[in-house]
Amino acid sequence: MKRHLLGQPLTAEETITLKEMSKHHPFPDFRRRALALLALNDGSTVVQIAQMFRISDQPIYNWTKGWRTTGLVGILTGHKGGRPPKLTAEMLDMAADIARSEPLTLAKIAVRVRDQYPDAPSFSLDRLSVGLRARKLSFKRTRLSLEKKETKQPSRKQKAAWQDSKEGPKQTK
Repeated sequence: MKRHLLGQPLTAEETITLKEMSKHHPFPDFRRRALALLALNDGSTVVQIAQMFRISDQPIYNWTKGWRTTGLVGILTGHKGGRPPKLTAEMLDMAADIARSEPLTLAKIAVRVRDQYPDAPSFSLDRLSVGLRARKLSFKRTRLSLEKKETKQPSRKQKAAWQDSKEGPKQTK
């Protein structure tokens, strides 16, 4: 008698759950796991499934063991979600405290965070902005940035208007 890797054939409810998961789960690795378990239930071999997904056979054995031991939860574990964030929660909390304490630009907040965490990897102002907005902070231009705009050079029209006002009203003949 051939050994069934899933322990026993899938019930109708389990099959429906895995089919829905294979179509609608947000993470592709979980969709792939559900498809592999469905294929095993339909009689495909581990080698065939491994070739279909272009992976080694070991993950398939791991998924079936997870299914046998804890059911659906067994295949929903193990999603790591990519590389770790450069801005940790601790760094973002500090940035939020700095932003609440006084009005600063994002660049100045970033400088202060980098001063506190000199060994942390570099991060972009966009990531800092997203992290602070997630903490319900919004940004408006500070007075310093408004003063910078006021000190830019006057336009030609403004210069001409000033020259005209210095000369006084033009007399017509």
